Amino acid sequence: MNKTHTSSANDSGLRSRTTWLALFVVLGAAETLAAALWVQHLGNPPCPLCILQRMGYLAVLAFALITSAARLGKMPGIGRGTAALGVLSGLLGLAAAAKHVWLVWHPGQTCGLDPLAVTINHWPITHWAPWMFRADGFCADVPYVFGIALPFWSALGFIVLTALLLPALRAPASH
Repeated sequence: MNKTHTSSANDSGLRSRTTWLALFVVLGAAETLAAALWVQHLGNPPCPLCILQRMGYLAVLAFALITSAARLGKMPGIGRGTAALGVLSGLLGLAAAAKHVWLVWHPGQTCGLDPLAVTINHWPITHWAPWMFRADGFCADVPYVFGIALPFWSALGFIVLTALLLPALRAPASH
């Protein structure tokens, strides 16, 4: 009986930790999106890869929020599923950031206002929130923060937030 009580306490502690980590991911993704909008407000229009990264952060935020709600509601199966989708979203966002980093390292290349921008600008979400999702910038024109190009910071953000969601994938089932 004592072993069951200890196991239950450990499960509860892990459930609590994964809930807080997921909420921290929500906060981090929201702050990143707010920072992206601020950089845009300062006169740096987002490029197609920036928009894909924003969508990645938005998906990470949404799935982490659902994960934390599911954990609080003692529905770890749903929490694990949405955490997996959050991790997948983070990896896809990281892929877009990595492509953007590659373009920064190879300044002769550019995504420009290419078919990707045209495609993104015709998505329904772009029409609903053009201030957030309209791709009007060039991938080679990136702002620097503390001497480091913004796509590098974005890649780092995806790595950290995705890593913070990983414990929710192995969180125990409720009893």
